Amino acid sequence: MKIKLKKVQKANNKKNKFTAIFEVDGKEKKINFGAVGYRDFTLMNTKTSEFYEPDKKKRDIIKDRYQKRHKRNLSTAQNPQGLGAAALSYYILWTVPTVKGGIREYLKIFENINK
Repeated sequence: MKIKLKKVQKANNKKNKFTAIFEVDGKEKKINFGAVGYRDFTLMNTKTSEFYEPDKKKRDIIKDRYQKRHKRNLSTAQNPQGLGAAALSYYILWTVPTVKGGIREYLKIFENINK
């Protein structure tokens, strides 16, 4: 299966934050992820966000708790392609302070993408 992450953009619906657009075996596949109205690690690190958390220790505790709750569903053995809203949210929104950095983390974890 040939997979390429073409881009991540703001979602066109009111329920999700982002849409990841992939090319999978020559066909476009869109996956919406990140529920609107809920905090994520990127928002907790953004000073203009309503979810901004000034205390770095508290941000890290919240991130660690999220990752512990959701890790069991994300093993790359169960989802080797990373094509799912759960994997996209976990790695893009909950690993590093920025979405751009999260995309880099996602691509590191799922090395099969874009090769």
